[in-house]
Amino acid sequence: MSASFFSRIIRVLIGTIGAQLITMGVMLLLVRLYTPIDLGEFSVWLSFATIAAVAVTGRYEMAIFNCGDQRAIQALLKLIFVIAISSSVLIVGAALLWNTLAKGLPAVISLFWVSLVVVIFGMGVNKVVLSLLTYQQAFNKLGVSRVSLAACIAVAQVSAAFFFKDVSGLIYGQVFGVIAATGLSLLWINSAWLKGSMSSGWQSARDLASQHKNFPKFSLPADLLNTAASQLPVIFIASRFGSEAAGWFALTLKMMGAPISLLAASVLDVFKEQAARDYRTDGNCQRVFLKTFYLLAALAIIPFVVFAFLAEWAFGLVFGSEWAESGRYAVLLIPLFFMRFVVSPLSYTIYIAQKQKLDLLWQIVLLLLTCACFMLFQEIDTALWSYSVGYALMYIIYFWMSYRAAKGDSQ
Repeated sequence: MSASFFSRIIRVLIGTIGAQLITMGVMLLLVRLYTPIDLGEFSVWLSFATIAAVAVTGRYEMAIFNCGDQRAIQALLKLIFVIAISSSVLIVGAALLWNTLAKGLPAVISLFWVSLVVVIFGMGVNKVVLSLLTYQQAFNKLGVSRVSLAACIAVAQVSAAFFFKDVSGLIYGQVFGVIAATGLSLLWINSAWLKGSMSSGWQSARDLASQHKNFPKFSLPADLLNTAASQLPVIFIASRFGSEAAGWFALTLKMMGAPISLLAASVLDVFKEQAARDYRTDGNCQRVFLKTFYLLAALAIIPFVVFAFLAEWAFGLVFGSEWAESGRYAVLLIPLFFMRFVVSPLSYTIYIAQKQKLDLLWQIVLLLLTCACFMLFQEIDTALWSYSVGYALMYIIYFWMSYRAAKGDSQ
């Protein structure tokens, strides 16, 4: 198991490293083509899209790994696509209606609402495609898919800067990149799966919706809260400390959060398939849980220690003095990023063990903590440090919950 498990991680990781290099490389161009204010406004728009994209599938793509045969997955795909199309329109429509009545949305949301509908749907479908490739153990294609997404967005956003001189270039580039990458990924899936989903009966889809109802009932609100907790800081910072500060923070998230998330996702893609299989056969996945934990901790400790001393200098050197503040933000957020990298992939055991109620409670507390940090403190440094430390402590609790779930029947 060990040799096969780590081999699959490496296969996904190769593609992930390529995606990281593209993401980091394109930022060197974007910070010279767009201002911190542009990046701040775009980040607010993308934060809204990222939160909404969690909801558009009802989290039924997570149920793919609980299905035992291809016919069940095909029926589930039909259910997911119908939910994704309708909910993308409803979410943005509801937001615009609320904005008309309360005037509370940032202007960038209402100005680019059509693009928002398209990108939310595209991001939702992309999650489904990645889940399918993981279920099929097509880890080479999974790595290529991640590279394609990063590359398509990068090329589109840089190209758009020559036609649009403000935030619209970033937004239109994001939309085109997501749709193009998702379309390419669909070509790599066996067409029989997609054709089978179209011919699946509605009764089968309804039966599966009922069978896996805990995903929209508990996992959806829990993941919405988790995503909101990670995305709301951009919105809070923009509203309380200005779009320029939001732009600095967005660069920090891009250079720290995105690569870390991609690395962790590479491990998760392999871990969740192996852990789900072990849980089905043995009643627990404790062994692979601990192996994955040791791997993640070993990968993280040295880079984070080094980065604590070099972050501020490195950001100023690479991106220019205008963006040096992002490096200072990165140092404040190291506890958060370290714990997220180590614990986040392991938390999938909560889904496997069907402990979504406990996860939902944790997510509620996390969201309340996030709101408190950015609403109570008047200085951005204090808000960021309290947010970082509080988040890290919450992840320690999450690790304990995940380990308990991994032990399953062996407890």
